[in-house]
Amino acid sequence: MSAVSVIEAKDSESRKLHSRRRHEAWVKANQLARSYFTNDTVKLEIELANAYYEDTKGRALVFFGVCHSNQCPTYRSFSRPYLHRFSPGYRNKVKRELRFYLPFLMRYKYFLHITLTVDPKNFASQYDAKREAEKTWNSLRTRIRKRYPHVAILTSREWQENGIGIHLHAVICGLSYIPKDWIMETWQRVSKSGWAVELRPIHGDARSVLNYILKYVTKSVVNDNPNRIENISAVINWAVNGRAFSTSMPKMSLSKALSLLRSSTPRLGSSKTNSNRKSCSFMCKWYFLGYVPYHVHEYGLTSDVNWVIEYFGLDKPPPYN
Repeated sequence: MSAVSVIEAKDSESRKLHSRRRHEAWVKANQLARSYFTNDTVKLEIELANAYYEDTKGRALVFFGVCHSNQCPTYRSFSRPYLHRFSPGYRNKVKRELRFYLPFLMRYKYFLHITLTVDPKNFASQYDAKREAEKTWNSLRTRIRKRYPHVAILTSREWQENGIGIHLHAVICGLSYIPKDWIMETWQRVSKSGWAVELRPIHGDARSVLNYILKYVTKSVVNDNPNRIENISAVINWAVNGRAFSTSMPKMSLSKALSLLRSSTPRLGSSKTNSNRKSCSFMCKWYFLGYVPYHVHEYGLTSDVNWVIEYFGLDKPPPYN
């Protein structure tokens, strides 16, 4: 069997297993999140999160590329650190992702922060609380978008210390006010209390607003202790497979969107190396092979195709013509 056949077979098997088979600690935490909530639920989830963190830290992901371009070798390989929400570098990853929206948000002068809270007494499990909160928020977001089609919305989710209540923090870009009663028309499905909806205008430009929402995003998904995971919100978001943040952008033409991006994105160099890399990235089909210890990634061994083939037990590929 050729290397490509072996890789494709491994890739097919990986898609079946990797897409469905999750880490045992996460599976147990997810089951807890879906089960009837008790006083011990959060404590057990924190222990499972720490078991997951200990087992997954110090790893790197390895990818193998089959290229069909004359500008690069037929086979390539590389690795990158295994980054997840408990990793020390996850905060920077989230920050980079948020900064992508900066050119779009710079069009706005007004910003409104909405905090939405559910009544935890209405739910039997964390998953029920998340599901109903998301369903109600989707309805409210649709109403906001219909009434104010020009706005952009950034949303993060933060769990309360009680372990079952959840806050949704939404920044509405392009508005400084929305009637609270109008919001309660939808949000009363998950909480009828007046304190469930809080409105506060944000003063500053788009950059300061991104830093403002970043505070809530990192509070919800980032763990600050490198030795032990104790952030309840980050643990529960992990257990229910919640996202760090979500966005809802106004409709605009592709040309306008590209123009906004180009206005704030530095141009790439036009060197032959960059050209070859760009060509290779489009001409190569990449396969995820598995994990290696992080020190292997640091040593650069995973960029050696022959080393990767031997390490993962692949057939030696045919020589490059």
